[in-house]
Amino acid sequence: MSTFPARRSRRAAVALLSALTVGALAGCTASGGSGGSAATTSRGGVSASASGAKSATTDSRAVVTTGTLDLIATDPVATADSVATVVAGSGGRIQARDEHPTRPASADLTVRIPSSVFDSTLTAIEHRAKSVRSVSIHASDVTSQVTDYAVRIANLRTSITRLQTLLARASDTAALVEIESSLTTRQTDLEELLAQQKDLTDQVSYATLAITLESPAIAHPGSPSTFISGLVAGVTALLRTAGAIAVLLGVLLPWVLTLGALAAVGWWVLRLVRRRARASAAPGA
Repeated sequence: MSTFPARRSRRAAVALLSALTVGALAGCTASGGSGGSAATTSRGGVSASASGAKSATTDSRAVVTTGTLDLIATDPVATADSVATVVAGSGGRIQARDEHPTRPASADLTVRIPSSVFDSTLTAIEHRAKSVRSVSIHASDVTSQVTDYAVRIANLRTSITRLQTLLARASDTAALVEIESSLTTRQTDLEELLAQQKDLTDQVSYATLAITLESPAIAHPGSPSTFISGLVAGVTALLRTAGAIAVLLGVLLPWVLTLGALAAVGWWVLRLVRRRARASAAPGA
């Protein structure tokens, strides 16, 4: 039987694989026409949302927003429940939550908020607390990454379709093995890119906000402004220092007693040895 059809099929497979490799490399280097950028907005002690720091795709720009919010609340645990209600009402979700109900109470939350309502939701969260100690919002432009993923995924899908067509027409065993190996590699690469694209899309669609809720008892107070407040602050500092010293003494006391006992035993043994040495050196001994 002539091997000409098989050789022609193999040559076609090799040629197509070479073309697909060039196309894949071109796709890997493709990206959007604009580079990434980042912007940060920070403030402290003012209850107002950071305007302009949205994580929505605005004017065809894909932006990822992350931030931190430090709040003071009379009842941090109850306020955390209220914050969770606000987040759920905005269409967001609680990603992590850690509460310490014992006095002084505190709570920590990591929430995901839809980009389109981030500013209004941030303001609503701030209004649930007694006051805002600080807030920091960071916006990062990822438009080029979004475009790059789209181009690379499109190229891989085209490559997979061509390989599947070639696989259906191939008759040579060696060509079949080579095409199947390349097809498996392309499909694996496509799955990885799709997973990365999905994660980036989620980051763009939902802003991530880390919230800390503390009671006034553990919130850092301002500097005393009157004689009485200064006196109270001084007495409080003195009591805290005395308490810290007492704790330190309690920790060190067992060590001091143990070392003292060892020193006493050592001194007694040394004295006994010296006494025997003097007795041995005495005249007539």
